[in-house]
Amino acid sequence: MPGSMIHLLVAHKIDPARSTLYYVGNIAPDAVTAWKEKDKTHFRDLADRSGALAALAARTPAGDDFAEGILLHLYTDWRWDVLARDEFIKTAGSDWFSQYRYELSLASNYAFHGTDWAMEIWDRICQCEISEYGEIPGATADELRDFISRSCSWYMENKTGASSSFTPEFVERFVNEIADEYIRWRNDNPCILACPG
Repeated sequence: MPGSMIHLLVAHKIDPARSTLYYVGNIAPDAVTAWKEKDKTHFRDLADRSGALAALAARTPAGDDFAEGILLHLYTDWRWDVLARDEFIKTAGSDWFSQYRYELSLASNYAFHGTDWAMEIWDRICQCEISEYGEIPGATADELRDFISRSCSWYMENKTGASSSFTPEFVERFVNEIADEYIRWRNDNPCILACPG
């Protein structure tokens, strides 16, 4: 997982004018707190993660912005794990996790303070009514609201330097690549006819 702000960078790159619910959906899966449950809801426990994502895409109507945001989050996590996390683990060794989380926090915070739209998007996310949320696999609406509140406060109260592992240049390349890749993938994996809308 690349951190909330990097998810929002990808979402914004794909469609900057999309609704607030799209952006809320893009961070919603990280409201799941239990690590084993998160592995399940993010399909990390499956041998065929890409197949599970394609099946979810087939059930996700393009007009449901919250569900589309969740789908994009899970796709981005899959690609980040392959392109960034796994490479980090190779160099960091067995004691990788705490350093990984630290570098992610730097990259995400730096991105928040380095964009001219992040504060406005986070404000919209914070103002979104809990009753508007869609279904969040593995988490409740209250847990998502709490996650949003904590995340927003952390971004506002902290200003860090850039990550040396996930540099701004690395993040920009990742965002550009994954945004383009997702658009192609989504076109190849549309909602099946049984989807409403």
